[in-house]
Amino acid sequence: ESPSVSLRRWRDTIDFNITSSLWISSQFAKATSHISLVRVINISSLCASEPFPTMSLYCAGKAARDIFHAVLAKEQISQSHEEKEGTTTTTSNPTQFKVLNYAPGACNTAMTDVLAESTDLGNELQQYFSTSRDKHQLVRPDDTAAKLVGLLMKDEFKSGTHVDYWDV
Repeated sequence: ESPSVSLRRWRDTIDFNITSSLWISSQFAKATSHISLVRVINISSLCASEPFPTMSLYCAGKAARDIFHAVLAKEQISQSHEEKEGTTTTTSNPTQFKVLNYAPGACNTAMTDVLAESTDLGNELQQYFSTSRDKHQLVRPDDTAAKLVGLLMKDEFKSGTHVDYWDV
């Protein structure tokens, strides 16, 4: 991030990208505790696990969301099961609550158009987005949505894990 970005701008970005997502997910978990089948999908990014110069706030936000949702998954498992003497017994109101951190890939969206033209982004990253856009190498939103739906329909992912478009 640019050193000239104000503290207020950082706070607004954190509130929008982190606080709101965490709050909504936690409220959703509480509100659906009586429902037997629940899925929470956090839209993640490679930026959650890979540092990219000039994208520190975005990367930090994605990493924070990923770890929060991984913890949420663990908390739901511990709330749905009681451990006694090495065995797991289901409580009277079992919930199959699963969380997926899904990274859709670099998609052909308005955001990537902005990144491709940005003068604030590191040159290497800006070139990547610009070249990928111009050569039609970005993931189509319909394609990544179809992969996400396929993941949800198969329901074979471990709750709380990070799954990338390119790994499916």
